[in-house]
Amino acid sequence: MNIFLKRVPLYIVAFAAIFGALISYSFITLSKQGKATTFQENAIPATVSFASSCNVNFSRLSGRKYIKPLLFAERTCEADKFMTIRNSLSTLINDLKTKGDINSASVYIRLFQKGEWMSLNDEIKYQPGSLFKVPLLITYLRLAEHDESLLNKKLLFNQITTESKGLKQEFVKERIKLGNYYTVKELFRYMIVHSDNNATMLLMNNIPFPEFTRTFTDVGLSKDLVNSDAAITAHQYSLFWLALYNGSYLNFDNSDYALSLLSECDFKEGLLKGIPQDVKVAHKFGEKGDLTNHAFHETGIVYIHNSPYLITVMTQGSNQTKLPNVLKEISAIVYQNMDGLTN
Repeated sequence: MNIFLKRVPLYIVAFAAIFGALISYSFITLSKQGKATTFQENAIPATVSFASSCNVNFSRLSGRKYIKPLLFAERTCEADKFMTIRNSLSTLINDLKTKGDINSASVYIRLFQKGEWMSLNDEIKYQPGSLFKVPLLITYLRLAEHDESLLNKKLLFNQITTESKGLKQEFVKERIKLGNYYTVKELFRYMIVHSDNNATMLLMNNIPFPEFTRTFTDVGLSKDLVNSDAAITAHQYSLFWLALYNGSYLNFDNSDYALSLLSECDFKEGLLKGIPQDVKVAHKFGEKGDLTNHAFHETGIVYIHNSPYLITVMTQGSNQTKLPNVLKEISAIVYQNMDGLTN
């Protein structure tokens, strides 16, 4: 030891000891900070954090031996952030009822990023009309995942359909023609983009009905809702769209294809009237009833600020010509308020 001290000055030894201690302390401190940051980032991502007072229900697919795939997670309580929208919509709906423009209206809204939602007048049920064209599309695409030739199968239109039974469509631009063959994929465009009931009936008549029923029960709905005269709430119907957006029922390509097709829907008189033209919207409308008791609805995914939201509006009234404008007014209120919530 004495030899070492003679060879190395004491002040150098002291400096080395102090420097080494500082380096060790800094390394340990930074390591602890790094571990804490990593844990915070990986443990509870901000996009899936839930209020402690709000439970979450998980909807899963059955039918497999070892797995139950997750379709979507649903908070059991509404988000407080929608209070301004709820109050504005309640005032509007009450005013429209007083003026006689509607008998009732229900609205369901969902922000996809965090699963926050609100539902207004969801106890009211409506006959969905053409909205059920979406689960029919989903059913065919599910079956096509096991039989790719299904989409190119040609069907002959040579039968009496709803049009000849007096159930006239108010909003339709293009129809299939009697005596012509159409592939299943071509019929999708007539059914979804143009809302042609003839194409819908041709597709419906060429699919096993239990498969259509399965699409309802798979997303958690009662098989009784498959009946054309059955009534459904805005929240219940929105489950089909949640499964599409999440890509959790169909494969990713088919989910994306379905929403792409829905973004081409040529009906522009409802929800889209309340949204800027440059905003992309995948949507579908539906109508049902007669001149004295008419139901008119529309569902859409509005792609805004990389944080899309879902809106489903269901209405009923005696004046069918006023109902599309009701959808426009509701859509405008939601969009104007949602713009701030999604930034």
